[in-house]
Amino acid sequence: MSKQIYNWRKVVAGDIISFRYKSKKSTAGVLQTLLVFNPRLPVTRKDGTKTFHLVGLKLETRGNIPTITNKPLLVQLLENIGDLTIVDEKTGIYKVLIREIGSRGVRPTVYKRIQRDLKKFTIYRTYDYVQARKSQVFLEPIVLPKNVREALIEN
Repeated sequence: MSKQIYNWRKVVAGDIISFRYKSKKSTAGVLQTLLVFNPRLPVTRKDGTKTFHLVGLKLETRGNIPTITNKPLLVQLLENIGDLTIVDEKTGIYKVLIREIGSRGVRPTVYKRIQRDLKKFTIYRTYDYVQARKSQVFLEPIVLPKNVREALIEN
């Protein structure tokens, strides 16, 4: 299972990506794996400046530590968001096809469907798009249960 080099301009809602993000608190960038909801959400800050945010669900930290360790719960969450599909079978890279996508990304109906899970697992994250874009982006493989992988391969 290896990741694939990707391009920030190609990132869309439903992609599972990884990138190094250097926060204000840390000196070194930490590898983040994210299910993208909104790749470039326009935001107006309190001081009136405008910026963009990368919004999504954090799936893994430091490349291999899952935020949701229970794999059936992870699969259920991903299926509540949309249809899980295979991007590359050999490397284990998947994508979630989200039905409710608007001009700015995922619509609020998706958030309402998974609201309870977001509170339970605290995986909702926003990142400064300019800061995130400073690092290279990859399509990241995730580990799914064997029966789910086989079902996806059959379809």
